[in-house]
Amino acid sequence: MIIRKSGKINEVIYEHTTYHSGEYRLYPTIIDLEHLIKDVKEVQSTTEYIRINPFYINGRADMQREYDEYMFYMECRDDFNEETLKEHIAECLDDELPLSHKRTLGETLYPLCKWDDVETFNLALENYFSLLYEILPELLVSAKNEMKLEDEDLAFGYFCFEVHSE
Repeated sequence: MIIRKSGKINEVIYEHTTYHSGEYRLYPTIIDLEHLIKDVKEVQSTTEYIRINPFYINGRADMQREYDEYMFYMECRDDFNEETLKEHIAECLDDELPLSHKRTLGETLYPLCKWDDVETFNLALENYFSLLYEILPELLVSAKNEMKLEDEDLAFGYFCFEVHSE
C-alpha cells in the first residue's frame, strides 16, 4: 500500500501516481505529467521537495532506461542565498559537464525555492517541463542506440516519469 502523505501537493501527486486505492504506483506519461504539473500549480502551494525522474520503457525489447542525469529535484527551504544555490547545483551535477552548461542545466534540474515562494516553485516546474520537450527526442535516440532498437520497435515504447514529493 502506498502511503498517502498530507499536504496539498502531496495529495495531487498521490492522486496522479497511484491507482486501485493506493495499492499500485502509476508512472505518468508526458501527457499525464503535464496534467499533474498543471494541477500542482493550481493548488498555489509549495512542499518540502518534489522529484521527477524520466525513464523510457520498451515492451518489445522488455527493457527500460532510467535517465537519472535528467532528474528534477526541487527543494524548498526556509532560507538560502546565491552561494548556497551554487553549492547545491555543483553537488547535484556531473563534473564532466562544461561549467556554463552545468549552471543552466543545474538551475533547471535542481532549483531551490523558499517555502512561501509559490511563484518560483511553479516557474521551476514549468522550466523543467519545457526542458523535457528539448531533451526527450535526444533521449529517445539514446534509448534506441543503447537498447539496439529498430525504428519499428519504437512504437512499443514510451517515456514515463517517477514522481515523488514530501
